[in-house]
Amino acid sequence: MAARKSIIPGGFRDRVLFLLMMCGIPVIVFFNFCFVAPRYHDTFNKFMWMHTASAAFITFNIYANLFKLLQTDTSAHHVADDVLLPGWRYCPVCAMNVPPRSHHCSVCKECILKHDHHCMFTGRCIGYYNQRYFVVALFYMTAGLLYSLWYKCPYVLEMLGGLNLVTLLHMVAPHFGLLLGLVDGWLFVCTLLNLVELVVFFLCAYLLAVELICMARNQTTYEKSHGIRTYGRGLRRNLKEALGASWFLVWLSPWVRSPVPGDFDGHAVCVEKKDL
Repeated sequence: MAARKSIIPGGFRDRVLFLLMMCGIPVIVFFNFCFVAPRYHDTFNKFMWMHTASAAFITFNIYANLFKLLQTDTSAHHVADDVLLPGWRYCPVCAMNVPPRSHHCSVCKECILKHDHHCMFTGRCIGYYNQRYFVVALFYMTAGLLYSLWYKCPYVLEMLGGLNLVTLLHMVAPHFGLLLGLVDGWLFVCTLLNLVELVVFFLCAYLLAVELICMARNQTTYEKSHGIRTYGRGLRRNLKEALGASWFLVWLSPWVRSPVPGDFDGHAVCVEKKDL
């Protein structure tokens, strides 16, 4: 498995989304600790220690898995063969033979091993070697946003004056309250941040659900959309092929050693197939 020299996305769109994601996470953490926490805790008691440890663990796993995802090369260049092997195909753009389940990405301009999709927020294609980092980072983003919303919503509702139809309108469309003069600038910032978190949470939860379903079936998103279910080998084997041999430990740290089966000449995910 090769490593990339640069972790910065190439395209303008990907760079903007990458910057928003990387800056948005610390903004949420900073807001919760500097403005929400003092509202409920006068001193740094055991509950604050518990919240701090939980936030640190979640944030660490998000950034660490994103770093490993960005660093990992999933291109098919290092496994290309001069001979067109059974099940392989020729990519006219890359001018090389590539393994089954590989696809050419027009954004990355290369063929990706076991291509799942191109992630705009990282500027990377998710594939054979970095899927574990994407799934775990997405899991902790979803968990972290849910945790943040659970912690912040009572604070926002209290500032709005309790739960009623008007406050619900403020939380769903905070700009209306600002334009009508019903909320001040600070309350607008609080409700807007809460709304952004809610929207991103549902987006992450949806993407996570899709990834988990695909992993359980040993499918890529392309195969899922085209109804291809020829690589399933049972739930446990499917999880190993997506997350590696230590699939149950990768949730703790991206530096947990968990090699995926085969090296793309071992046919672990390419040739041995079984119709479900």
